[in-house]
Amino acid sequence: MINIFTRATTNKRKNNAKTTKPAKAVPAPRAEQRPDITWDAGRQTRKGSRYGLYDPAPEGAISTTRQAEVSNLAVPWSPTSYKGLLFGIDLESGWGVMHDPIFAYPHTVNNANVVVIGDIGSAKSSAGKTWGCLRPMIIGRNVIVIDKKPSDSNPEEGEYAELCRYQGGEPVTFKIGGGGSCINIFDPSISAETEEDSTTGETPPSQSMLLRAVAEEVLGRPISPREGKALRTAHRRALKDAKAQSITPTIRLVIHRMIDPAEEDSTHLEIDKTTLREWGYDVAFELERFVEEDLAGMIDNETTGDVKLKDGLTVFDVSQLPENGPALAIVMTVINTWMTNRLFKAKNRRQTHFVVEEAWHLVQTSVAKVIRRNQKVSRAIGLSNWFFFHHVSDIPAGTDAEAIIKECDTVLVYQQKKAPDARAAVDMFDLPASSYPTILNLATGTCLMKIGNEAPFEVKHLRSDVETILTDTDKALVARTTSEKEQDHGLPTA
Repeated sequence: MINIFTRATTNKRKNNAKTTKPAKAVPAPRAEQRPDITWDAGRQTRKGSRYGLYDPAPEGAISTTRQAEVSNLAVPWSPTSYKGLLFGIDLESGWGVMHDPIFAYPHTVNNANVVVIGDIGSAKSSAGKTWGCLRPMIIGRNVIVIDKKPSDSNPEEGEYAELCRYQGGEPVTFKIGGGGSCINIFDPSISAETEEDSTTGETPPSQSMLLRAVAEEVLGRPISPREGKALRTAHRRALKDAKAQSITPTIRLVIHRMIDPAEEDSTHLEIDKTTLREWGYDVAFELERFVEEDLAGMIDNETTGDVKLKDGLTVFDVSQLPENGPALAIVMTVINTWMTNRLFKAKNRRQTHFVVEEAWHLVQTSVAKVIRRNQKVSRAIGLSNWFFFHHVSDIPAGTDAEAIIKECDTVLVYQQKKAPDARAAVDMFDLPASSYPTILNLATGTCLMKIGNEAPFEVKHLRSDVETILTDTDKALVARTTSEKEQDHGLPTA
């Protein structure tokens, strides 16, 4: 019989007088051959382990049930892929959340548009400045911002002004009464094609569409068919007059041709000049009042030299425009249309983020139709639209505003303290019913993120030390004087 735990055979015949031949030597144990490998992991049959009857078994590490969860891949599942820009940490799994709306199209989203909802103080602006602005610029994208919120440190400028200067630029500032920048509603960058000449909707809004939206906004109502005809006729005549005089057309030329129509135009329409003038009186007088008062110096002259798209960050500061009245919505719409036309005509396009803080000024007015038209061509020009709102419940149902929000496939919902606002968010974005109490109790800097048709998940936004400094919007509220800090530390004051 051969004993597997010895190196030689033994003869168990007790009465055998003959001496048996010695057996061949057995190789040394594997433990001696490979001392760098642990063959014994605490097994009871240590000799069997030494002779290689088991696979190598390294010593186990001391662990806990919580730490061992990583071995169960179903528990720490990441809600996003590793491709994209870092947003934060998924609070359920602890994984990093990586998402980029442009890169995700058309794999997980049908468009690259983003909507962010949140109460004041929920830290939604921090996400816009970091994930929407700073981080995309690292990978070579352009960012265009319409900045409505005044800065806490300097109320005379927007809160993106310091960020713009950090990037080596200056914000383009609009002010009532002049002294700021001007963007011509008939800038050559904006297509002069009229609605009657248009054959396709796959182009940005033209001057004619923009002019009509501005007229309806200043009137506070839709324009009648006769008013619309008078407006289009005056627009065509203004373009011809400007070309004959070798000047850039402005809205003042349109107003002039509505009050004083050309004989040629009235003859073409087979009506007298007085009748054509009467058709456009109300529109002309209201437009005239606005360009002399509410919109003075902002859209009524040639575009100033500082209004241009820069590589990197471009900020349009509209923080000094009044909350009430149509001036703010009109200027924001003209900027959006000018930008979309410029990108549409550009030969060497760069992927661009268009970030609009306080976006409800755009979607709650008659100019929302123009914004939606711009949004439809965004895929063709590599544009990702980012809209920031306070509450979904402020958006009227069945309007262009609601359509604009629903056409955003990346949704971030920050805290909504009021129950109706939380319910409206659940209904608008088709969130699970269980999301309702979560939205009510989200911590500052934490949001529900929904990407395409995927299930929403709770994520905490992360910022670097530099980003925290650049995105601080509470300087005025939490600022403390030097003497107060010195007193806290027992230091003498001057």
